[in-house]
Amino acid sequence: MRPSLVHLTFVEMRRAMHRPLVRWMIVLAVALSALAGVIVYFTSRDPVALARESTHPAHMASWWMAGEDSFLLTAALFLVIGAAICGASVAGAEWKAGTITTALTWEPSRRRFHAARTASAAILAFAIGFALQIVFLAAAVPAVALNGTAAGTGSGWWAGLLLAMTRLALITSLVAVLAVSIATIGRNTSAALVAMAAWALVVERIVAGLRPQLARFMIGENVATVVPWSQLTNVEFERPPIVALAALVAYLTAVVALATASFTRRDVIATS
Repeated sequence: MRPSLVHLTFVEMRRAMHRPLVRWMIVLAVALSALAGVIVYFTSRDPVALARESTHPAHMASWWMAGEDSFLLTAALFLVIGAAICGASVAGAEWKAGTITTALTWEPSRRRFHAARTASAAILAFAIGFALQIVFLAAAVPAVALNGTAAGTGSGWWAGLLLAMTRLALITSLVAVLAVSIATIGRNTSAALVAMAAWALVVERIVAGLRPQLARFMIGENVATVVPWSQLTNVEFERPPIVALAALVAYLTAVVALATASFTRRDVIATS
């Protein structure tokens, strides 16, 4: 009996979680969160200095401040990098190891296989990204309990924090899917990472520098709008958060469609 797409997705999720790189990246993230907690604790032991620094993470209210730099946003860059590395590895390592033909022997429909792998990357990245944010914030709890304060953290603040964590987990998921798609097109983990880094750090910065009015179409600016869910300041354009999110989804849909077409049409045996 042919397995359902849902079953295939769960199989791909288990395969991804058994990859050593994915496990080590999670361990590294937890270790860095613990280190951040230690730093936050020891830098908050001076009550006089802490009273002057309202944005210190020992003040729980500074974990999330709408429209401002917050402690939570410290985790954003690391989550995006981790999602890119793991997403590219999930697809690229299969080509390098030559096991893609074995996987297609078990599930001969390339579209179903690629859809399951893409969906598994999206689900895992969202779940892991949200869980790691909890770990990251929990690491600062001892500093809050022993040295700081939870003043200013009412129900509205908690709702804002949860929404921000959800948006950040969503961005993590989108990046993972993008990495899977580019690695599928390039059939290589390194190619995907280089392409993503070159686009984000070189192409988009050149465009933003030479044509600031076009920056609203760049991925970086849209991500920077979606995560805090607020209009960017000190820029030469207006970009509502909902429009920025729609743009990101549209860009990703185009890349996923291209990756699907590439995977279904190109020879796989010659790459093993």
